[in-house]
Amino acid sequence: MEVTLINHSSLLFKLKDSKYTFLTDFWNQTPAFGSWLPSALPFYNPTYLAGLSYKPNFFLVISHAHDDHIDDYFLKKYFNKDMKIIINKFPSPSLAKRVKQMGFDNVILIDKEKDFKDFQVMSVVDERMSNDDSSLVFRDKKYCIHHGNDNWFKLRKDNLKKIKIFSKNRILLYAAQTNSASGHPITYPNLKDRQKLLKDKVKNMLLTGFENTKNLNANYFLPYAGYSKAYVKGKNYQDEAFDPTYENLLNLINKGDKVTNKKKLVNIFPGGSLNLKNGKVTYPFNYDPNDIIKITDKYMHGEKVIEKCDTFNQDFNLELDKPEYVSDYLKEFNTFVNQYLERFPKFYPEVIGKKLRFTIVNKNNEKIMSSMEIGSGALCVNKTMVNKEFIIPSNLFRAVVEKKIVFENLYTGYEAEINRHPINEYNRGILIFLDMFGYKYKKSISNNYHEAWSAFWHLDRISILKSTF
Repeated sequence: MEVTLINHSSLLFKLKDSKYTFLTDFWNQTPAFGSWLPSALPFYNPTYLAGLSYKPNFFLVISHAHDDHIDDYFLKKYFNKDMKIIINKFPSPSLAKRVKQMGFDNVILIDKEKDFKDFQVMSVVDERMSNDDSSLVFRDKKYCIHHGNDNWFKLRKDNLKKIKIFSKNRILLYAAQTNSASGHPITYPNLKDRQKLLKDKVKNMLLTGFENTKNLNANYFLPYAGYSKAYVKGKNYQDEAFDPTYENLLNLINKGDKVTNKKKLVNIFPGGSLNLKNGKVTYPFNYDPNDIIKITDKYMHGEKVIEKCDTFNQDFNLELDKPEYVSDYLKEFNTFVNQYLERFPKFYPEVIGKKLRFTIVNKNNEKIMSSMEIGSGALCVNKTMVNKEFIIPSNLFRAVVEKKIVFENLYTGYEAEINRHPINEYNRGILIFLDMFGYKYKKSISNNYHEAWSAFWHLDRISILKSTF
């Protein structure tokens, strides 16, 4: 029984004496969040993975709708339209609709747990973090695989209990994210020691993974969902990224951390296969992970893959030509927040009274600024101290207004810089509401808020609910 790390959060494994094959969260090289590209490409040529989709007992697994977990372009163009696709039954049907719109009709929705006779699948959702992301757990009579993807956080007691019961008397692999998935701290110019903050952030995720591994009595902890880099024109974010190799992860741990199960961390890189029976990781040939990461970066530049990213895209060259769009966007955002809190008054109500500023900067360093108090919608004097300031390139904000990209690209995609006051106060709610509104805004037929409101309730609202800022 082997589990192969394809890349990022993509695993390839079999169950029930190799009768059934599963591929999780496939991502080739289509940019995610407008700037993310894999730091290690799929180990097997994607055409070979697409070829597997024509086998009758093949399953594609999609944990959630972020583009580094579902490559619409490649799936739609090359994968078998009749293949079986496993996703969680989310409150919003948008992921299922998205998959079906690509031409895939054989979608299997997992509502808590489903028995396929030879194997079983259980979905685990933590509503505190997101209603639109899932861990999916697979088992046969001998083995159990926890595909945690971006759900790195400490398992809730009830979910911990469910997984332990589900995996009882089986060899258990726990896999979860071990790298940062947001612009913080790299895109915060006023933060000091950003590299240290980044490593501390990853370390927290790693230590949480060890804790979950211990509490689950898991046999292995597989680190993944972190092999990506952000490509933003004029920046060197790809060089500032943390590479979550086994050596780099272990270097984050010191004696004071009291990790007692360090040996359960799997020493694996894309292309490696873990034998669940004996714990050995094998590769078809020897190579250095650091060399692969460097060559992949060179490939992204040399083959002009980065030109598909927002800030390199020639289609986004036009500057914002109507300054009033900045304040208009903020006003619509404010209406969204107020009406959302009317329905869900306990969902980050502390955003009311916070101050937000957009600073739009063109190529000549000319600025358009608009500041607003959330809740009242009152525009503030631009010298006012604000809780969050987004410094956004003029052409990219125009792309947001024209519904070519979502607002999340500016933050998770590293395309804007952010200042905050006080500097150590996250103001998580502001970011969450901005991302939620951004998806609603892009999907709306017009910029008229009232015309578009009803469409929002059918959207996935994943974005940054799980991130630490």
